[in-house]
Amino acid sequence: MDPDALQNEVDEWVREGIITDEQAEEILARYEGADQRWPRIVLALSLVGAVLVFAGIALFLATNWQDLSRPARAVVLVAAPTLAYVGGVAGYNRNAPKIGHAMCILGAVLVGPSVFLFDSLYALDLAMEWLLFAWVVVMLPTGHALGSRVGTAFGLVLAAVLVATLEESAALATALGGLGIVLFAFGHQRDDAVAWTYRIGGVTMALVGLLGMTLLEGQFQRFTLDPTAILVATSLGAVAGVVWLSVTERRAGVEWAAVAAIALACSFGIAVLAPDTVPDLAAFIGVHLTTLAGLFATGYLGYRTESRRFIDLAAVGGMLQTLSFVQATVIDALSGSIALIVAGLVLLGAGIALERGRRAVLSSL
Repeated sequence: MDPDALQNEVDEWVREGIITDEQAEEILARYEGADQRWPRIVLALSLVGAVLVFAGIALFLATNWQDLSRPARAVVLVAAPTLAYVGGVAGYNRNAPKIGHAMCILGAVLVGPSVFLFDSLYALDLAMEWLLFAWVVVMLPTGHALGSRVGTAFGLVLAAVLVATLEESAALATALGGLGIVLFAFGHQRDDAVAWTYRIGGVTMALVGLLGMTLLEGQFQRFTLDPTAILVATSLGAVAGVVWLSVTERRAGVEWAAVAAIALACSFGIAVLAPDTVPDLAAFIGVHLTTLAGLFATGYLGYRTESRRFIDLAAVGGMLQTLSFVQATVIDALSGSIALIVAGLVLLGAGIALERGRRAVLSSL
């Protein structure tokens, strides 16, 4: 069976709502024979080979870097990602798309070190935010255009790092969560592997934001009603994402996005009001409850969309929240061996409960 024809047919079924993304992947895996596995082997070998070549060149340059003149260093920094992209285009033109794919992704990855070293070489003193932004605007579109889950995922990580660099206040967790909702909504504009990466990445960022709020026990005084530009931008983007999902009738998606947005807003509001208006204990319980709401919404999203990944994310998030709660309660209240024993028993119980719940949900799909 022609793998490209099968891929196109499965993508069409997903767009028409006949099957889910998870079912599409299972179908492709079922019909994956030796002919279909071979391109993946070629891609893996090509990527490893490209990395080894450039690693060797990088090692050679590192040992001789000081001996090169400044113009020669600049040429190297510009040539490295450029040659990778040129090699990628040549691969596509010579009917070797897997090799071209690997080289283009490598070129996008090399852009980051190049811009940072170029800034240092000529003492441009550009802000780190601008350098990261330059890397993101190359990495993310490259992964998106090539349909690369790995490249897109790396670009999303860079975007999260950029937000973390821009938002230096205590509102980082809320801003990151808002960005996650934006990315989740954006992932519903198409139905393919890249869209799936946006959805998973968006849910992950939102859960990281909510879980980050549970670590603020005793530190709520850091929050103020002085929103930064990045917090306002991500918050408005999250609201726009919820509205767009609602207009396009993505019912399962809008339910999750709405719950996540409300949970983030409530946790931020609680943190701002504590400890003067809301006591520390009530604030601590409140942020944990809002995080639980986000986790349950994620698990329900996995159930509605029949996605194992969302269910696994909810389970992992539940374990991390349990760790946060145990650290702030049992370990702080007790000491020595008793604290370790009680904390261990709580974590074991939570792990058993989460695994049973996960299996129950998966068996009902």
